[in-house]
This record gives sequence, C-alpha cells and structure tokens, in this order.
Amino acid sequence: MNVKKVFSDELPSCYAVNRIQKDDKDYLLVASEVENSCFAYDINDNFSKKIVWDTVGGTMSIIQVPSTLDFLATQKFYPGFNSKECQIVYGKYKDEKWEVKKIADFPYLHRFDLIKQKDGKILFVGCTIANSKKFVEDWSDKGKIFVGEFDLDSAELTNLKELPLRLLKNHGYYEVQKEGYSLITAVEGIVKLTYPEYSDTEDWRLDVIFGEETSDVVQVDLDGDSQKENVIIQGFHGDTLRVFNEDFSKELYKYPEPTEFGHAIWGGKLFGKNVFLYGFRSGKADLSLFSYENGKFVQNIIEEKCASSNVIAFEKTGKAYVFSANNGNHKVTLYEISEI
Repeated sequence: MNVKKVFSDELPSCYAVNRIQKDDKDYLLVASEVENSCFAYDINDNFSKKIVWDTVGGTMSIIQVPSTLDFLATQKFYPGFNSKECQIVYGKYKDEKWEVKKIADFPYLHRFDLIKQKDGKILFVGCTIANSKKFVEDWSDKGKIFVGEFDLDSAELTNLKELPLRLLKNHGYYEVQKEGYSLITAVEGIVKLTYPEYSDTEDWRLDVIFGEETSDVVQVDLDGDSQKENVIIQGFHGDTLRVFNEDFSKELYKYPEPTEFGHAIWGGKLFGKNVFLYGFRSGKADLSLFSYENGKFVQNIIEEKCASSNVIAFEKTGKAYVFSANNGNHKVTLYEISEI
C-alpha cells in the first residue's frame, strides 16, 4: 500500500471530521475541539478551503442534515469534559457557504445523530458524556441518551425525552441506519439502540450486547463471511484494540501492544475490500489501515506520530482517500491511498 499526502492544513487541536455531499456539491469538514475554527474543503474544486466559523470550537460532532447540504454540530464542549456550556448549532448552506446559528443549549453532549425515517421525519439521538460535573474527572452523575425529532422547517429539536438508561463515560457512537440501529459505548459495555420503525415494541429499544467497558466501536465484514465483525477500543480513551465476531462470542484479533489514548476509528470499503482505520493519540500515535488477508489481520501504517483524533475514508473518481484530524500535530490531513 502506498500513501500520498494530498494536503495538510494547520488547525490547532483539530477534532471532528465529516463529509457532506449532495448532487454536485461535495465537501470535507473539520472543526477544532478548542476555541478555534471549522474549515470546509471543496472536493470538486481542488480542495479549496472555506472558513465555516472562527474562534468558537469545542466541536465533538458534525452531522449532515439528511437530503441537504446543511449540518448540525456541537460547540463549546470545553474545557475538557466539564462542558456544561455545550450547544448545538445549525449550519444552513446558502450561496456557497454556511450560515451558522445556535439552536439549543445541550450540556455535555458528546455524540449525536440525525436519522431519516421512511416517512421523511428526521429523528434525533443525543448522548451526553455526563449529566453534571463538579470538576473535570467527576463521573458521579452518569450520562443520558436523549431522543426526539429535528424539524427542518423551524430548525428546532422537538419532542425530546430521556431514555431509561444512564451510562458512565458514555463516549462512542456508531450508526447502522440501513439496518435500523445505532451502537453506544460506555463503561457498561456496548448498547444497541433500535429505532422505533425497526423495534418489536414500535418504540426506542435498548439492549446491552457486550458487557465490557468500551470506548468506541465500528462494525464491518472483514473476512467476507457476510457477518459483521466488531472492532472496538477498550478502556475509556483506552489502550486496547480488539476485533470480535458478530455476537461477541469469539475474539478474532487483539493488537499485540498497548495503543495509548485510542480514539480514531472507521470501518468500510476501499477498493472493493472491507477495512478499518485506527489511530491513537499518545505513545507511537500511529494511524493505520487494517485488512484481512489469507486468514490474518494485516496492518499498514498511514502515518506515524500523527495522533489522529477522528478519521473517515471515502472513494471518488476511482481514488481512495483518508481524511484525518491529526490532533497531536495540530494538522488536518488528506491522504490518497493506492490499491491495498
């Protein structure tokens, strides 16, 4: 595997990344976790840069509003996890830029999602990392899971309610919208949140499917047997990378050494092959691509010592790209990956 840097741009403590596309528009977005900027890079214009906002930051998540070029994002999730001033902003795409406004205060909101139902309604899922704090490492008041709807016409969150499960150090989130569920991770393990349209109760359903502390998870069929493997980071911001089979009954792989501050994780298809990306933010701080070849897991390092906080990958016009917020280097970087 060969790796080429397409570009690298400075952004202090870069953190949240996403790709927003519709019709002939296609952008990569990145935002800082401190009081700094959000940038958008136009994929169709040689990755030219737009400034979405400046000097606000504290952004944990950027989520596209379905069927639009708009987005919702968090801001002011700082300092550290003591983020009672956290808010959600709405970025409306107009005249080749985004008009950004606050739509809600949402203390401690770390991960959230927007889910388009078959009837066209947009559901909201929000996960708070805690409910209140007296100091940064105070975890006594567990996080909550909120559900509701997002009204596109009014740009408002409506019908919000708490689900009856509190989670300690509620950190990771992974959506499988096409199959009607999301996965949420915490000290208690991995929780499967089934959407009302897919639930046997016709309401939101919560099931703990793995009972060990987990920081993040993605699912991808790595060995081609039509069953998804679970790739997980264990420990809160932990140092253990493991791969399990679909029902967690068997460990298939464990990275042979500790990977300090595990954080960046993505799973999907590149060059017709299912792979996953993994990056950790301390120690060697490598960003790597893993594939399954001839009965074993194979690691290819994309970049050493980059300390990625979040990463995505995609294909366009026959090329494969990895877009990484290299938090430790304070640089957002786009890599082009040759055939694996």
